[in-house]
Amino acid sequence: MTTPGKYDITELPLVVHVPNQPCHSLYESNPVLLGFDVVEYHFIPSYKEGGVPVQGLSQYAFNFEGYQFWFKNESNRNLFINDPWKYAPAWGGFCSWGVGLEVQGWPWATDFLGPPAGPWDGWSIVDGKLIFNIWESYTDRFLADKDANMKLAQDRWTKWWGRLEAGPFNTRCIGDGPLKNWCLEDDRRPSPAWLRPLPECNATAVTNVSGNGGNVDAQPFENADKSLTLRMHSSKKWVGVLCSLLGLFFLIFLVLGLIKKKRTNTVLYSSCKAPPKESRKNCELCSFSDKIHGESRTTDLE
Repeated sequence: MTTPGKYDITELPLVVHVPNQPCHSLYESNPVLLGFDVVEYHFIPSYKEGGVPVQGLSQYAFNFEGYQFWFKNESNRNLFINDPWKYAPAWGGFCSWGVGLEVQGWPWATDFLGPPAGPWDGWSIVDGKLIFNIWESYTDRFLADKDANMKLAQDRWTKWWGRLEAGPFNTRCIGDGPLKNWCLEDDRRPSPAWLRPLPECNATAVTNVSGNGGNVDAQPFENADKSLTLRMHSSKKWVGVLCSLLGLFFLIFLVLGLIKKKRTNTVLYSSCKAPPKESRKNCELCSFSDKIHGESRTTDLE
């Protein structure tokens, strides 16, 4: 199986429909870490020893905790299904150095996730746990004080999400190649959909994707991002039209009310001025009408 190089992947892969998971919801329309097999990392030599990670195949996809993982074969997929948190990357597959030590002056927070990771060479297995860093050099720096730095990353992730086995996974925060640092670009980084509950599937839904502020059906996934953008634009358009119509109705109602009020005051004033005296005795609003029209006079009501 050939592993694509850092500059071979020019577009984010898209999630697929998983036949034996007919009703799962996802936060993002891209698989975790470009689809690299997170189980395979545990069975290859370290990067320094020549270990080469493998990009999984979409035919062996599995949805977990609102994200899709790809594996190179059915065996690795089953290992993950049987014990997902054993193989899922620590702190969502984001850069360990950044999670643990990039605090002051960095944007990382629950609603702005990075830092970027390198699935090719920025990885290591530490105490049985798969961790990532942006590059190999940052893995070396992180492991130079392994225990202290692991605790810093654990503490921060737990502070963010309440426990270690929680939180979002890295789908588009990559440290190399054409996709480098997309999580730092406002028009490319994912919106924090992970802060909201996943949408529930209905009887006819296959899979829903909740990313960049909306939900789209998973068929076809090739058009997921475009469909999402068009639906959001269409929704905003109709909201604007509705607001305009409501504003127009309110204005018409206000104008009609003012016209009606003016006519009523004119009629009252005219009837109060008219003789004979008997009609003025029965006019309870004469003095009020006179005041409105600025007239002051004495009325003989004998």
